[in-house]
Amino acid sequence: MDPVTHGIIGLAISAFSGNHVSLDNPISVGCAIGAMSPDIDVVIRLVKDDFYYIRHHRGLSHSIPSLIGLSLIITFGLSFVYKNFSFMHVFLWTFLGAFSHTFFDILNSYGAKLFSPFTERKLRANLLMLYDPVITILCLFLIFKKNTNFTFYSEIVLMFLAYIGFRYSMKKRAKNIITNYYKNGYKINKVNILPALMAFHKWDFIVESNSHNIVGQVNILNKKIKVRKKFKKPDDEIVELFMDTKVGRYFSEFSPIFHIVHFKEMDKLILKSIDLRYYFKNNFMHHATVIFDEHKNIIESFIHPYDINKKIYVAEKS
Repeated sequence: MDPVTHGIIGLAISAFSGNHVSLDNPISVGCAIGAMSPDIDVVIRLVKDDFYYIRHHRGLSHSIPSLIGLSLIITFGLSFVYKNFSFMHVFLWTFLGAFSHTFFDILNSYGAKLFSPFTERKLRANLLMLYDPVITILCLFLIFKKNTNFTFYSEIVLMFLAYIGFRYSMKKRAKNIITNYYKNGYKINKVNILPALMAFHKWDFIVESNSHNIVGQVNILNKKIKVRKKFKKPDDEIVELFMDTKVGRYFSEFSPIFHIVHFKEMDKLILKSIDLRYYFKNNFMHHATVIFDEHKNIIESFIHPYDINKKIYVAEKS
């Protein structure tokens, strides 16, 4: 989700404190700033490069230790602005705002490392789009509703839970449609279902079979399936060759679902890895390239974040 949406969610959460949502209320401000604060890791993009950013984004800054630290810093700063200030009270609500950021990032397909640095595993539920209008509408109700009570808050929570359950059932339906469509023609190893980047009723899919990786999108209303790409899987030798490189290890850490294309140019062997999760403007968003000589020594390797034409050199020998 974008920072503005996270901020709106933070403001909505502050409404549960029983106080009106207002800039005069340190709880509202703390919740909103807290909800946007984990994306402070965007500074990595300014001082490093796009690949370093996407590799570490939603990592340590989205973890519980960092959420606590960011909440303390924000609360400390607000204590100089507001009078009659209850540090612990504002801190707890600010932490809830910060935690909401990681929570909602986990609900979409990119995920977040909630328990970093103790584990580098990214948690992801693959339920919500990067921008979800239903969540925004529920938040606006909380922000602008003047006369509130326990019943109102309970109804909002129940609607949110019902919506998450609805999205889960949509995802399950999408998986059933795809599985039934491909099960007779392929030996399926795994069916990955992700929310579409934009369309509410469509879901992206990646079918991993013994022979192919198939990428597409399904409309769960009419069961129409659109195949974007079908890749024949490479030999294990090609996969091992790619994974033995530094760029291969980096790319596999970033993308849990990727495909490797290989071809020869003159005496060079070229491996191109594709992150199969994100398809935008008729192409996949993230790629990596390794070029070998005829003896399979690495000549050079690159990461292509966001655009196949963008090259970030990766030094294989350090």
